[in-house]
Amino acid sequence: MQRVGFIGLGAMGLPMARNLLKSGFQLAVWARRPESAQDILAAGADWAESPRELAERCEVVILMVTNSPDVQQLVLGQGVLDGAAPGTAIVDMSTIAPAVSRSLAAACAAQDVAFLDAPVSGGTQGADAGTLTIMVGGDGDALARVRPVLEVIGGRIFHVGPSGSGQVVKLVNNVLVGVIAAATAEALVLGVKAGARLDVLSQVVGASTGASWQLSNQFPLRAFDGTFRPGFMTNLLAKDLELALDLGAERGAPLFLTALARQLYGEVQARGYGADDYTSVLRILESVAGVSVRADPAAGG
Repeated sequence: MQRVGFIGLGAMGLPMARNLLKSGFQLAVWARRPESAQDILAAGADWAESPRELAERCEVVILMVTNSPDVQQLVLGQGVLDGAAPGTAIVDMSTIAPAVSRSLAAACAAQDVAFLDAPVSGGTQGADAGTLTIMVGGDGDALARVRPVLEVIGGRIFHVGPSGSGQVVKLVNNVLVGVIAAATAEALVLGVKAGARLDVLSQVVGASTGASWQLSNQFPLRAFDGTFRPGFMTNLLAKDLELALDLGAERGAPLFLTALARQLYGEVQARGYGADDYTSVLRILESVAGVSVRADPAAGG
């Protein structure tokens, strides 16, 4: 079994790391907040005193952090690359700017270290179950070496192209996540305001051409009960939409709907729901329309 290092033990990273440990990998971890590692350490993982030490001890180093500056700081500033021996693979499963991934891949290649951008989709439920979709950009031989590790984390692994390609594909996916979720919330508010029952809307639209993963999965699980438990925080989706807008500006691709969706999620953040699930966009539209879109347990939806 390969020795695996893991940095980023948040809502997504912790269950991913736990699955690696359960599968028999020798796992070492480092965290900015050591208290976030207590559960995984109690389960049998080893602690590294620094990112550099983690890389010195491991053949594969996985990063699952928030943004581009975090990844850059870990790889170049806090010693992951300095500690990595030739042949080590750094697998960044965060969602960051494609240009940053390409830059880090070049810096790593100069030291015979592989850098794969491998963002994921599937939310916390996919992280728990080990069924995430993984979109990998970078060298195919490096992917082959780390595939046994990734197969524990995700049920579907796609090699989508050279460095940065994984991030491009992830941003395309999350543009659709944000826009479709906002449109779904808007349409449901209209229906309920006009007198339709939520269970009827969900059943009929779910069997019609307006169906979506958001309506079938995320809204029933996170929003219709009024809890908005974060499977994917609004703050993170808003960050990803900003990255997509930057990429669109860089490449001259129009993103009119993405810009509108970003404004809506900005309002969600402004009202204090940034740490809640992104389906909280429903709350904003409910407040404007003066209606509540909630499941009736007696109606079954």
